[in-house]
Amino acid sequence: MYFLPGKPEGGFIPLVPVGTGCPDILFITGHTGYVESYLRGAAKRVTEKTVVITSCMGLSFKKYAARTVIYVPDLKRPLCLLRDGRPYGFDFEISDAELDLYNSTGTITERIQSAYQRL
Repeated sequence: MYFLPGKPEGGFIPLVPVGTGCPDILFITGHTGYVESYLRGAAKRVTEKTVVITSCMGLSFKKYAARTVIYVPDLKRPLCLLRDGRPYGFDFEISDAELDLYNSTGTITERIQSAYQRL
């Protein structure tokens, strides 16, 4: 899947998939407060059936799981630890869940299910 940056929305830059036949998935990455702020304002407008959130305090997003399927990195730990992404070919800090997603095989849905936990 390839993406282009879309029109900024309140401090967020949506990545719009290139091509057709893309899965119905919204990926959100950011600090808990920013992700919470975005979802609070946009939850009713989110049309995707699946939302994958890379953020700390994954359980705090459970209230949004009634409307859509939500995946978060780790339900056992409150923090989503990040590591230097450069040794893995990324020019940003990256979570273990993201590394697992990018390095696993299968469909995008299978990869999400293996790297993240459903709320």
